[in-house]
Amino acid sequence: MLKYYFLVLFTFAMLQGKAQQEDSVRLKSPPSTKSDSLKLKAKKFGQEIGSLFKDSTYLQNTRKAALRSAVLPGWGQARNHQWWKVPLIYGGFVGIGLVYNFNNKYYKEFLTESQFRKANQNLAQIDRYKFPQYQGIPDQQIYSAKDFYRRNRDLSLYGFIAFYGFQILDSYVSAKLATFDVGDDLSFRIKPSIYIPSYASTGYAAPMPMLTLKLNFNK
Repeated sequence: MLKYYFLVLFTFAMLQGKAQQEDSVRLKSPPSTKSDSLKLKAKKFGQEIGSLFKDSTYLQNTRKAALRSAVLPGWGQARNHQWWKVPLIYGGFVGIGLVYNFNNKYYKEFLTESQFRKANQNLAQIDRYKFPQYQGIPDQQIYSAKDFYRRNRDLSLYGFIAFYGFQILDSYVSAKLATFDVGDDLSFRIKPSIYIPSYASTGYAAPMPMLTLKLNFNK
């Protein structure tokens, strides 16, 4: 009986020592720097996004202006006190959307017509049509129209992306120029004047028109 009792105690002591050793290894192992850096970046990004809604200064930072326009088109222009640009921006998006919808509608229509004609080559030319308005039109014209509307549809998508980036760039540049000094203390002026030379040898003096450039660097 004592033999089994000592065997149980020995096994329990070995398991406890192994558990303590694993705990010490866990304590000594260095923390995961990669996960901590990702958490720190995510926290900074969240704080930066949150600061977009808390900033109440008159002049916004250029970075914040670009981020605001990226989050919501026209927001950066509104914070730059250029409210008249907001309807222009959304009008541009609506116009691009209408162009996309128009070309996509006819692309699908000509695509269906093209697929029908290719699948029914055994029919006569006068009877090979899907939509009545295209009856009698040669196949090659249908194929060309399909490619034409597909290309215009794709171009409208690229135009949407370009216009989206343009309004972000516009808010950034406007915020940058908001602090640019254009006062009278830092400017230049060009004005006409009359120059009357005097020649000591002849004593002859004739007026001459000229332009005068004046630079101001005073503060």
